Amino acid sequence: MKIIQVQTQAEAGGAQRISDMVGEGLRARGHEVRTVFMYRKTEVYDRDPHADFILTKPPRSLPGQIRAAIGLAGYLRNARPDAVVTFQHYGNIFGTIGARLASVDLIIANQSGAPQTRGVRGILTQIDKLMGTFGAYHANVVNSSWTEAQFDSFPQAYRRRMSRIDHGVPAPSVTVDKAAARGAFGLPQEAWLAVSSGRMAPSKNQIALVGALVHLPDIHIAIAGTGPEQDAIVAFAEANDVTDRLHLVGEVPPSRIFEFLAAGDAYAFSSLTETFGLAAVEAAISGLPVVASKLDVLREVLTTDEGEAAALFVDADAKGMAEGLTELIARPELAARLAAAGRQLKEQYSPARMCAGYEALLLSRSLPHGCNPVDHLQSA
Repeated sequence: MKIIQVQTQAEAGGAQRISDMVGEGLRARGHEVRTVFMYRKTEVYDRDPHADFILTKPPRSLPGQIRAAIGLAGYLRNARPDAVVTFQHYGNIFGTIGARLASVDLIIANQSGAPQTRGVRGILTQIDKLMGTFGAYHANVVNSSWTEAQFDSFPQAYRRRMSRIDHGVPAPSVTVDKAAARGAFGLPQEAWLAVSSGRMAPSKNQIALVGALVHLPDIHIAIAGTGPEQDAIVAFAEANDVTDRLHLVGEVPPSRIFEFLAAGDAYAFSSLTETFGLAAVEAAISGLPVVASKLDVLREVLTTDEGEAAALFVDADAKGMAEGLTELIARPELAARLAAAGRQLKEQYSPARMCAGYEALLLSRSLPHGCNPVDHLQSA
């Protein structure tokens, strides 16, 4: 099949990591897959041979957003794919409209956020509800049991198009030496170092990690990522005199994320809202003990099939993160137990299993009526 994946912005984020894995996995299964970004935000996909951009810069106004939407529709019409897989709020909306205008046979949307009731996100939720209820897209993917439950109040016509496919999370292919990793990112060799990764946005709450430094004068924290909250994080660190122990390494491409994680003694994740928590699961699989916000979805995805927790769950504020990191330092046996449980998540979140789920949805349109696509794949 010829498949186009639609993303909103080109940057090193969780949704983009998922489409990378889906694209790679489906290409390995013989499909032709490209990913189109409505706009280029950073350089991370500039050398990707399977990536295209509608706009080379983020749109700064409504006319720019309209150009991106019209350009996307034209791109899909010219590409004439067999299927379109959309990601993120705007990608779902404009990717679906463009795919419909291009008469694409199969449209699969992804829910990367829980339903909202206020502000712009509330409006986007209502648009998504209408599109899903009236069949604008044929399938609607959720990535965890918690996320699926957030749509329980939606109409049955919406929910019957939902499919659960847990995110795949890659495992490191090689062991990276800690000293070498710290050297590569300019991090202190002797310090006890907690690492974190993710877009610097209010919802990711990295400012709580900086606050933890105030409570813990003997540790350092390194954060991989960029975003609108970066200036506030730097200002907060300066105001609290912890800049010498805060290391902002910038955007780390997916190909180097495990090298960055190898530099840490622990992973800290203070996010306020998630539908899966890819970055935290990735860190756990790499073998780092994790301190994470006590969100219900993180408790779900950071627990093994045998019921072992792969993270220490704390309040998502400076005090809570500091207490969690303190406990890991004081109790090395706890850190070792969490790390061991995290490594067990490798099979639970296999990228191959995720790609099989997407291929099942893609093939379902060409199977006889009533045939279960997952059964079809298993029998094949």
